[in-house]
Amino acid sequence: MMKFKIVQMNGYKIKEVDLFLGKLNKWQAGGKSKTIVTKLQRVKFSLTNKKGYDPKEVDDYLDSLLNQKAVKPNTLSNVGIELNYATDQLLTPAPTITSKRLRELSPPLVEEIGYEKAEVDKFLHLIADTLQLFEESTYEEIQKIKADQYDPDSETPKLLSADQIRWVLFTVNDSHGYDILAIDAAVNRLSDALEYHWRKSV
Repeated sequence: MMKFKIVQMNGYKIKEVDLFLGKLNKWQAGGKSKTIVTKLQRVKFSLTNKKGYDPKEVDDYLDSLLNQKAVKPNTLSNVGIELNYATDQLLTPAPTITSKRLRELSPPLVEEIGYEKAEVDKFLHLIADTLQLFEESTYEEIQKIKADQYDPDSETPKLLSADQIRWVLFTVNDSHGYDILAIDAAVNRLSDALEYHWRKSV
């Protein structure tokens, strides 16, 4: 069974992750590919203040599994690869981070130096709003939203760009904030997700 780096606190509970991986092996042996994709998209693990698995390693591994299951050779009719109909270019695998999943996530807290909670929460909420717009809008609607981005009088919702996410700066508190490494890793993954949506809408 896959083993991950152990962190001293704010990691995923080891038993939960191991149990889930064990179930994945059983579903794989039974040829239940659809079940595996669904479970990978919905899985959530509890954080522990004791030793646990590194969340980034676990998330990256599960994301890679999801992409492997979603992408089948010699076909474009799968959920992992999409076509940009405006340019006929094949896009990279679709991100597994959705607005719904982002809103459900609870960043790990630390008692030592960490990012200001209110700032991070507000920013993650804005990212989720942007993801939701991309997820629920048609190509034509996205083009109109993009065209209105720089109109100060427009009431059209604003779309965050990948660079706006990638270069964000948060206030650092001396105590009781969000884990800096965990948030930085999440920001990198979210910027990749937004970059995918922007490229798709070109």
